[in-house]
Amino acid sequence: MGYLIKAPLGLGLFFGGVILFNVKLVALLETGTCASGTNTPYLVVQKCPSGTGTDILLLVGSIFAGLIGAALFGLRGDPPWNRDGRGGRFGGISFGLFAWGVFFTATGATSLIASLTNQAISDSSGGKLGGIIVGGTFLVMGVPALLIALGGLVKGLAGRGGRDERPPTMTATSSGMASGRPMSRLSAGLDQARAAQQMGSSLPWGSAPPSGAGGTSGQIAKLERLQKLRESGALTQTEFEREKAKVLAEG
Repeated sequence: MGYLIKAPLGLGLFFGGVILFNVKLVALLETGTCASGTNTPYLVVQKCPSGTGTDILLLVGSIFAGLIGAALFGLRGDPPWNRDGRGGRFGGISFGLFAWGVFFTATGATSLIASLTNQAISDSSGGKLGGIIVGGTFLVMGVPALLIALGGLVKGLAGRGGRDERPPTMTATSSGMASGRPMSRLSAGLDQARAAQQMGSSLPWGSAPPSGAGGTSGQIAKLERLQKLRESGALTQTEFEREKAKVLAEG
């Protein structure tokens, strides 16, 4: 239940914080350099318009909202529908790296594009230059991290797509043979028994011998073949003894 709350809440806070940060950044770039205050000996060239202080507070608040959202999503845990401990990972990459790349790349692109296309920023005092500096710096900080994160995400998805798709019984049998567990040994023994049965049906003595067939040399040859099958693992000791008794009874 914690996953279903933390995951959407964390993503909402993070992306909401990124969007709010970019909106208020553009608003401050449109304002440009300004100053406020009274009873000062200095002449204020451009006074800050109403709401500038609120924009600054929201800009700072959006940073904290994004950080809290990223941390909340990073601590979301495993989804309730996946109990193997692998579904909680963000495609095999760190969400912190992805969040870093998204924030700086999105902010840098927004700042750079707005500075080059927004007429209000071009007309403001220092807004265009500041936006270009912020945009270029943030892109340098964000693009490499975002590319690394996306590369890890693609590799993680590709790795899941190439995982073993054999039925559970086959996977359990093969892994059990390596570990030597009783159930796996039983499955391996059944597989060998089936193979021995198929091989036995194709042997010359698998069917009723023709009349007049037999002889000591024929029995010895059959016994030697049975011995080789047992040594190779195609026959178990019990099957070997049963087939050997049949051969001896033919004489």
